[in-house]
Amino acid sequence: MLRRLIILHLIIILTLAVKASSNLYKFEGSIKLKKETIYDTSFVTIQVRGNLVRLDEFDCKKNLISMYIINLESEKVLALSPRHKLFYELSPSRAIQKPNDDATTINTENRMILDGQNCCQMRVKSIARDTEVAYWVAEKDFDFFMVMNKILRKVKPDIDIFSYFPDVKGLFPMLVVERTLLRKEKMKVLVTAISETTLNDSVFKIPLGYQKIEQ
Repeated sequence: MLRRLIILHLIIILTLAVKASSNLYKFEGSIKLKKETIYDTSFVTIQVRGNLVRLDEFDCKKNLISMYIINLESEKVLALSPRHKLFYELSPSRAIQKPNDDATTINTENRMILDGQNCCQMRVKSIARDTEVAYWVAEKDFDFFMVMNKILRKVKPDIDIFSYFPDVKGLFPMLVVERTLLRKEKMKVLVTAISETTLNDSVFKIPLGYQKIEQ
Protein backbone atom coordinates (compact mmCIF):
# COMPACT_ATOMS: atom_id res chain seq x y z
CA MET A 1 0.00 0.00 0.00
CA LEU A 2 2.79 2.40 0.93
CA ARG A 3 4.64 1.55 -2.28
CA ARG A 4 1.53 2.35 -4.35
CA LEU A 5 1.13 5.69 -2.60
CA ILE A 6 4.77 6.56 -3.28
CA ILE A 7 4.42 5.63 -6.96
CA LEU A 8 1.20 7.66 -7.24
CA HIS A 9 2.91 10.63 -5.60
CA LEU A 10 5.82 10.43 -8.07
CA ILE A 11 3.42 10.26 -11.03
CA ILE A 12 1.63 13.40 -9.83
CA ILE A 13 4.93 15.27 -9.40
CA LEU A 14 6.15 14.23 -12.86
CA THR A 15 2.83 15.20 -14.44
CA LEU A 16 2.94 18.64 -12.85
CA ALA A 17 6.57 19.09 -13.91
CA VAL A 18 5.80 18.20 -17.52
CA LYS A 19 2.79 20.51 -17.51
CA ALA A 20 4.85 23.37 -16.08
CA SER A 21 7.56 22.79 -18.67
CA SER A 22 5.09 22.75 -21.55
CA ASN A 23 3.61 26.05 -20.33
CA LEU A 24 6.98 27.78 -19.95
CA TYR A 25 6.54 29.61 -23.24
CA LYS A 26 2.80 30.12 -23.60
CA PHE A 27 2.54 32.16 -26.80
CA GLU A 28 2.38 30.28 -30.08
CA GLY A 29 2.08 32.14 -33.35
CA SER A 30 3.74 34.96 -35.25
CA ILE A 31 4.58 38.62 -34.72
CA LYS A 32 5.23 40.90 -37.68
CA LEU A 33 7.23 44.11 -37.46
CA LYS A 34 8.17 46.98 -39.74
CA LYS A 35 11.57 48.59 -39.23
CA GLU A 36 12.38 52.04 -40.61
CA THR A 37 15.71 53.85 -40.55
CA ILE A 38 16.91 57.00 -42.28
CA TYR A 39 18.40 54.75 -44.95
CA ASP A 40 15.91 51.96 -45.55
CA THR A 41 12.75 50.05 -44.63
CA SER A 42 12.78 46.37 -43.74
CA PHE A 43 10.50 43.80 -42.16
CA VAL A 44 10.84 41.15 -39.46
CA THR A 45 8.69 38.15 -38.62
CA ILE A 46 9.06 36.32 -35.30
CA GLN A 47 7.48 32.85 -35.09
CA VAL A 48 7.22 31.05 -31.76
CA ARG A 49 6.32 27.53 -30.71
CA GLY A 50 7.25 26.14 -27.29
CA ASN A 51 10.96 26.69 -26.74
CA LEU A 52 11.68 27.41 -30.42
CA VAL A 53 11.78 30.80 -32.13
CA ARG A 54 12.37 31.62 -35.78
CA LEU A 55 13.30 35.18 -36.72
CA ASP A 56 13.11 36.15 -40.40
CA GLU A 57 14.45 39.40 -41.85
CA PHE A 58 13.12 40.82 -45.14
CA ASP A 59 14.29 43.72 -47.29
CA CYS A 60 12.13 46.64 -48.45
CA LYS A 61 10.65 44.48 -51.23
CA LYS A 62 9.89 41.74 -48.69
CA ASN A 63 12.52 39.37 -50.06
CA LEU A 64 13.78 37.02 -47.36
CA ILE A 65 17.42 37.87 -46.65
CA SER A 66 18.22 36.01 -43.40
CA MET A 67 16.75 33.53 -40.94
CA TYR A 68 17.58 32.60 -37.35
CA ILE A 69 16.35 29.53 -35.51
CA ILE A 70 16.70 29.88 -31.74
CA ASN A 71 16.34 27.19 -29.08
CA LEU A 72 15.43 29.03 -25.88
CA GLU A 73 16.45 26.14 -23.61
CA SER A 74 19.80 25.13 -25.12
CA GLU A 75 20.49 28.73 -26.30
CA LYS A 76 21.58 27.29 -29.65
CA VAL A 77 21.17 29.73 -32.54
CA LEU A 78 21.35 28.76 -36.21
CA ALA A 79 21.81 31.45 -38.85
CA LEU A 80 20.58 30.66 -42.36
CA SER A 81 21.29 32.38 -45.66
CA PRO A 82 18.36 31.77 -48.08
CA ARG A 83 20.32 33.26 -50.98
CA HIS A 84 23.30 30.92 -50.64
CA LYS A 85 21.43 27.96 -49.08
CA LEU A 86 23.90 27.85 -46.18
CA PHE A 87 23.57 27.67 -42.40
CA TYR A 88 25.90 27.85 -39.43
CA GLU A 89 25.73 27.94 -35.65
CA LEU A 90 26.36 31.23 -33.89
CA SER A 91 28.67 31.02 -30.91
CA PRO A 92 28.83 33.49 -27.98
CA SER A 93 32.59 33.10 -27.84
CA ARG A 94 32.86 34.35 -31.43
CA ALA A 95 30.43 37.24 -31.07
CA ILE A 96 31.46 40.82 -30.43
CA GLN A 97 29.93 41.68 -27.08
CA LYS A 98 28.51 45.11 -26.40
CA PRO A 99 30.33 46.83 -23.53
CA ASN A 100 28.53 47.99 -20.40
CA ASP A 101 27.42 51.58 -20.69
CA ASP A 102 25.51 54.22 -18.76
CA ALA A 103 22.04 53.23 -20.01
CA THR A 104 19.24 54.17 -17.61
CA THR A 105 15.56 53.25 -17.79
CA ILE A 106 12.88 55.88 -17.18
CA ASN A 107 9.22 54.97 -16.66
CA THR A 108 6.81 57.69 -17.77
CA GLU A 109 3.10 58.43 -17.39
CA ASN A 110 2.60 58.69 -21.15
CA ARG A 111 -0.06 56.43 -22.68
CA MET A 112 -1.05 55.48 -26.23
CA ILE A 113 -3.46 53.03 -27.91
CA LEU A 114 -1.70 50.92 -30.56
CA ASP A 115 -3.62 48.29 -32.52
CA GLY A 116 -6.22 48.21 -29.75
CA GLN A 117 -3.56 47.73 -27.07
CA ASN A 118 -3.22 50.14 -24.15
CA CYS A 119 0.48 51.00 -24.09
CA CYS A 120 2.65 52.93 -21.66
CA GLN A 121 6.00 54.49 -22.42
CA MET A 122 9.43 53.43 -21.16
CA ARG A 123 12.56 55.34 -22.14
CA VAL A 124 16.12 54.07 -22.15
CA LYS A 125 18.81 56.74 -22.30
CA SER A 126 22.55 56.41 -22.91
CA ILE A 127 24.68 59.54 -22.99
CA ALA A 128 27.77 57.54 -23.96
CA ARG A 129 26.02 56.26 -27.10
CA ASP A 130 24.14 59.48 -27.87
CA THR A 131 20.91 57.49 -27.84
CA GLU A 132 17.46 57.60 -26.30
CA VAL A 133 14.96 54.86 -27.10
CA ALA A 134 11.25 55.18 -26.40
CA TYR A 135 9.40 51.88 -25.97
CA TRP A 136 5.61 51.85 -26.06
CA VAL A 137 4.89 48.61 -24.23
CA ALA A 138 1.77 46.52 -23.71
CA GLU A 139 1.15 43.86 -21.08
CA LYS A 140 1.71 40.65 -23.01
CA ASP A 141 2.31 37.12 -21.75
CA PHE A 142 5.26 36.63 -24.10
CA ASP A 143 7.61 34.69 -21.85
CA PHE A 144 9.83 33.85 -24.82
CA PHE A 145 10.69 37.48 -25.48
CA MET A 146 13.09 38.24 -22.64
CA VAL A 147 14.88 34.90 -23.07
CA MET A 148 15.22 35.43 -26.83
CA ASN A 149 16.63 38.91 -26.29
CA LYS A 150 19.27 37.70 -23.84
CA ILE A 151 20.40 34.97 -26.24
CA LEU A 152 20.62 37.31 -29.23
CA ARG A 153 22.68 39.82 -27.24
CA LYS A 154 25.24 37.07 -26.64
CA VAL A 155 25.53 35.70 -30.16
CA LYS A 156 24.26 38.42 -32.52
CA PRO A 157 24.53 41.88 -30.91
CA ASP A 158 24.10 43.62 -34.28
CA ILE A 159 20.43 42.53 -34.38
CA ASP A 160 19.41 45.85 -32.90
CA ILE A 161 15.60 45.66 -32.93
CA PHE A 162 15.28 45.38 -29.14
CA SER A 163 18.91 45.64 -28.07
CA TYR A 164 18.27 48.33 -25.42
CA PHE A 165 15.06 46.83 -24.07
CA PRO A 166 15.34 46.20 -20.29
CA ASP A 167 14.85 42.68 -18.94
CA VAL A 168 11.26 43.06 -17.76
CA LYS A 169 8.78 40.18 -17.78
CA GLY A 170 5.22 40.61 -18.97
CA LEU A 171 5.87 43.59 -21.24
CA PHE A 172 6.27 43.66 -25.01
CA PRO A 173 7.20 46.72 -27.14
CA MET A 174 4.52 47.53 -29.72
CA LEU A 175 6.45 50.58 -30.94
CA VAL A 176 10.14 51.45 -30.66
CA VAL A 177 11.52 54.88 -31.56
CA GLU A 178 15.27 55.44 -31.29
CA ARG A 179 16.67 58.98 -31.44
CA THR A 180 19.89 60.83 -30.80
CA LEU A 181 20.01 63.00 -27.68
CA LEU A 182 19.32 65.94 -29.99
CA ARG A 183 16.05 64.21 -30.98
CA LYS A 184 17.06 63.15 -34.49
CA GLU A 185 15.24 59.93 -35.30
CA LYS A 186 17.51 56.96 -36.05
CA MET A 187 15.13 54.00 -36.14
CA LYS A 188 11.48 53.10 -35.71
CA VAL A 189 10.08 49.58 -35.23
CA LEU A 190 6.32 49.02 -35.26
CA VAL A 191 4.40 45.81 -34.60
CA THR A 192 2.03 45.43 -37.56
CA ALA A 193 0.36 42.12 -36.64
CA ILE A 194 0.19 39.57 -33.84
CA SER A 195 -1.36 36.22 -34.73
CA GLU A 196 -1.90 33.37 -32.28
CA THR A 197 -1.94 30.20 -34.36
CA THR A 198 -0.61 26.64 -34.35
CA LEU A 199 2.69 26.35 -36.20
CA ASN A 200 4.07 23.29 -37.94
CA ASP A 201 7.31 21.70 -36.74
CA SER A 202 8.82 22.23 -40.21
CA VAL A 203 8.90 26.00 -39.56
CA PHE A 204 11.77 25.47 -37.11
CA LYS A 205 13.74 22.96 -39.16
CA ILE A 206 16.52 23.66 -41.65
CA PRO A 207 15.05 23.51 -45.18
CA LEU A 208 16.23 20.79 -47.54
CA GLY A 209 19.22 21.69 -49.68
CA TYR A 210 20.99 23.87 -47.10
CA GLN A 211 24.64 23.10 -46.39
CA LYS A 212 26.37 23.65 -43.08
CA ILE A 213 29.51 25.77 -42.88
CA GLU A 214 31.89 26.19 -39.94
CA GLN A 215 32.51 29.67 -38.57
